[in-house]
Amino acid sequence: MRRLAGLRMCLQVIRPHIVAGGFLGYCLGVLLAILMGGKIYFEIFVLGYLIVLFGDLATHFSNDYYDVDIDKNAPTKTFGGSNFLVEHPEIRPLAIGSAIFLSAGSLFIALLMVSMFGFPPLLLHLVAITNLFGWLYSTPPVSLNARGLGEVTIALGTGFSIPAVGYVATLGHIDSAFLIFSVPLILYGLILSLSLELPDLEVDREYGKLNLVVLIGRRKVTFLILLTSILASAFFVFFATFDFDKFWILPILSLFPIFASLKGYMSCSHSQSKANHTSMMNISSLFLFLATLNCFFLLKLI
Repeated sequence: MRRLAGLRMCLQVIRPHIVAGGFLGYCLGVLLAILMGGKIYFEIFVLGYLIVLFGDLATHFSNDYYDVDIDKNAPTKTFGGSNFLVEHPEIRPLAIGSAIFLSAGSLFIALLMVSMFGFPPLLLHLVAITNLFGWLYSTPPVSLNARGLGEVTIALGTGFSIPAVGYVATLGHIDSAFLIFSVPLILYGLILSLSLELPDLEVDREYGKLNLVVLIGRRKVTFLILLTSILASAFFVFFATFDFDKFWILPILSLFPIFASLKGYMSCSHSQSKANHTSMMNISSLFLFLATLNCFFLLKLI
């Protein structure tokens, strides 16, 4: 009974908005692959998503476990964690155990898809590398998020790995079309990472984290986010030229992150509350982009 209560408490570490973003990213990879001629069955769709979900949830538990000291002083953020392990240190062992179990589950399902359903070893390699970097993100002594590599890790994980699992589950391989399409998604992953870091400047500086916000400051980071969103839009314009009938919507929807980042840059200040507002706008625009594009692709297939 006590263990069951601990599990229920442990579930509060999960960030629903991050789970929703992972689902949208996975679905985007699936829908793009179908538009490129692929086909997916329901059971494969579920298995592929479980790979993403388990790997995603593992990072929730491991990151909160290793960042508990920093989280004690971290400000409340709209898209931040619940800091639940700070308030309930007694469930920290359960949290790290859950992270190990979920990461192993993600790898096992990938192995199952390769060995029993004939998917290429590329899928297992992709999942293994993504899980590894998910652990290295906050696990000492590596702690990529404190060594200037956290932004790259999140950008590749959210912008490439998650949609890539959906793409491979549907089409069976990664081709040049996906590689080009993933470039702006990786750039959006960078925007996500920088936006999550914006409100934490003071506490990250205090604990010696070497992320971009600490190194160059909020003002320059909001400008970098704006430039990154414009560059992502340019890539979508380029991608749309390959098949305008299917992808004409891409440059239009990419205006959401541009408008949000422009507003964030113009209203940037040194205050933590304003940084949280800017962070919320940027991340919300990415969610809006993903959700709208998924709906558009789905309507193209009906």
